[in-house]
Amino acid sequence: MHKSQEMCIFAPELKRFILIVFAFFSVMATPAMTREEAFAVVDSAYALAMAGEIEQAVALNNDGLSAVPEDSMDIRCEFYSCLLYCYHRLGDYQQALYYGEQCLAFDEQQGDPANISASLGNLAGIYSSAGQQDIAIAYLERAISIEESLLASDTTHSPKSLAIRKAMLGEVLLAKSRQQSDVSNQPSKDNLQRALQLTEEALAIDRSLGRRLQEGMRLAQLGHIYEALGDARKAKDYTSQALAIARETGNKMTEVLCLLQLERYEEAAQQARQLGFKKQEFEACDQLYARAKNAGRFEQALAWLERARVLHEQLMSEESQRQLTIAQVQYDTYRKEQQLEDQQQEIQQKQARLKALLFFSILALLVIALLVGLVVLLRHRNTLIAQQAADKKRQYGILSHDLRNPVMAQQQLLQMLYTNYEHYKPEEAHKLIGQLLAGSDNQLALLRNLQEIVQLDRQARCFRTAQLDLAAVLRDTIPDVQSAALLKNVTIDMHAERLLVETDREMIRTVLRNLLSNAIKFSPRGSTIEAGTIAPAAFYVRDHGVGMTREQIQRILTDQKQLESSVGTDGESGTGYGLILCRELLNLCHCKLDIQSVKGEGTTFTIDLQHAYYPINKYENRYTR
Repeated sequence: MHKSQEMCIFAPELKRFILIVFAFFSVMATPAMTREEAFAVVDSAYALAMAGEIEQAVALNNDGLSAVPEDSMDIRCEFYSCLLYCYHRLGDYQQALYYGEQCLAFDEQQGDPANISASLGNLAGIYSSAGQQDIAIAYLERAISIEESLLASDTTHSPKSLAIRKAMLGEVLLAKSRQQSDVSNQPSKDNLQRALQLTEEALAIDRSLGRRLQEGMRLAQLGHIYEALGDARKAKDYTSQALAIARETGNKMTEVLCLLQLERYEEAAQQARQLGFKKQEFEACDQLYARAKNAGRFEQALAWLERARVLHEQLMSEESQRQLTIAQVQYDTYRKEQQLEDQQQEIQQKQARLKALLFFSILALLVIALLVGLVVLLRHRNTLIAQQAADKKRQYGILSHDLRNPVMAQQQLLQMLYTNYEHYKPEEAHKLIGQLLAGSDNQLALLRNLQEIVQLDRQARCFRTAQLDLAAVLRDTIPDVQSAALLKNVTIDMHAERLLVETDREMIRTVLRNLLSNAIKFSPRGSTIEAGTIAPAAFYVRDHGVGMTREQIQRILTDQKQLESSVGTDGESGTGYGLILCRELLNLCHCKLDIQSVKGEGTTFTIDLQHAYYPINKYENRYTR
C-alpha cells in the first residue's frame, strides 16, 4: 500500500480528533480582558463613583472582574481598588476592607514598596473612617517607614507620598485624641503633639515641592490641632492662612471648613449652600440659630432653625438612601456572583464531558497509532531482514571468490613447482614459495576476520582485558603481516614506547593486523609504513600510499555494512571486511577511531584507548576486566 493511501485510512479519525481538541479548548478558554481594556473599564467606574453613581460603578466593576482570570491579580487589583473606593464612599467598610486587604496581599507578594505603601494608606483611611484608629495608626507608621526607606535608597523617588502619609497619620491621631476627649473630657496631649509634628513635617515637604493646594490643607489641619490644644490664637492664625490659600487654589471644601472653624458661619452657610455641602451648611445654620437665640433675635433664630430642620431631613433622607444603595449593591453583587457560579458549574460540566471524550478519543488514536506503528515496524523489520540477507549473500559471494582465487593460484604454483622443480633456479623457487606464503597469510587473515565477524554477529565476542604494553603488542603483531610486506618490498618502521593500557590483547592484535594489512595493500613498492604509540593510551598506523577521499572515510566510519572489494597497488584482492571489523570492534569498546587522509599522499589511522569500556561477557555474566 502506498504511504498516502495508508494516511487516508486514518483521515476521518484525525479530523474528528482535531475537532474535539478545538471544541475542548474553545470551552476551556475564558475570554480574558486585556490590561488596556481593564484600565478603560476602571476609569469609567471611577468616573461614575465620583459623580455619585455608586451602584452603577460597582456593577461595572463586577462585570469587568468576571472577564479577568483568577490568576491575573495584577489586573484584578485595579478593579479591587475601585471597589474599595466605592464601598468606602457608601460606608460599607467591611467590603472596602476586604478589597483593600486583597490588594495589600498581592503587593506584598510582588514586593513593590511603593504599591505596598499605597495599599497601606488606603486601608488606614478605611479603618479610620470605621473608628478603628489604632489599626489605622499602625498601617500608616509602616507606610511612613517604607517611604523613608525609598527616599534613602532612591534619589528619584518623590517625597510627596511621604507628606501624604504623615499628614494622614496626623489626622488620625487628632481623631483618636477627640475620641479620648469624648470619653474622658480630656484630649491626649501626646497624640496631639505628635499630630502637630507630623503635620508640620508634611507642610514643609509640600512647601518645598510648591504644592499650594496641599499646603492649604495642611494649614487647616494645624488650625484644628492647635484648637484641640487650646491655643486659640495659633488656631485662628493657621486657619486664616489656610482660608487664603483655599480661595487662591479654588479648594471650596477647605474654604468652607476654614470659615466654620473661624466661626464665620454666615459666609460658611452661604458658600456651603452654593456648593451643595449640606452637612457643613447644617452645622453653620445650627450655630447661627444658637447665636440668634442667645442674642434675643428670635425671628432670625426661627429662620435658621427652619433651615437647619430642612437640611437635617435631607441629610437623613440621603443617609437612608445611602443605606438602601448599600443593600441594593450587596444584592446585585450576590446575584452576579450566583450567576457566575452557575456559569462556572456549567462550564465545568462541559469541560468534564469534553475531557472524557478527549481522553477516549486520544486513547483510540493511541491504539490506532500503535497498530500503525506495529505494521510499520514489521514492514521495516522485514525490509531489514531482506536487506541483511542480500548483504550476507553478497558478502559470502565475495568471500568465496577471494578465498577460491588464492587457493587456485596456490594450486597452480604448487603444480608448477612439483612438475618443473628441476627447471627452476633457487632464487626463482624462493620467490614462488614467498608468493605461496603471502597467499596463505592472506587466507589466514581472511579466516580470522571471518571468525571475528561471525562472533560479533552472534554477539559472542568475549573480551578478556589485562594490563598490556602497547609497544609489545605492536611488536608481536608485525610478524603476522611481514610476508606480505616483504613481497612488496615495504618497510614497517615501529616508533613505540612502553605504554601500559588495560585492554583486550586479541582485539588490539586484530585491529593492528588489519590496519597494517590495509596499509601494505595500498602502499607502493619500496615505500615505508610507520606504526607506533602515542601517550597516554593510543597507537597509529601511517602509510604513504593512494590515500582516501572524504566520502570514503565517511563510509568507513558509518554503520553501513556494505562490502566493497578494492584492489591494492599490486592488484591484491580484498573483501573490505578488515576495516569494517576494526570499526565494529572499536565501536563496541567505545574507542575513538580517527582517520586523516589526503588523496595520493597517504592515510593515518589513530586509535585512542584512553576511555575504552568493555561490555559484560554475556556467557560468563561478569565483567571480564
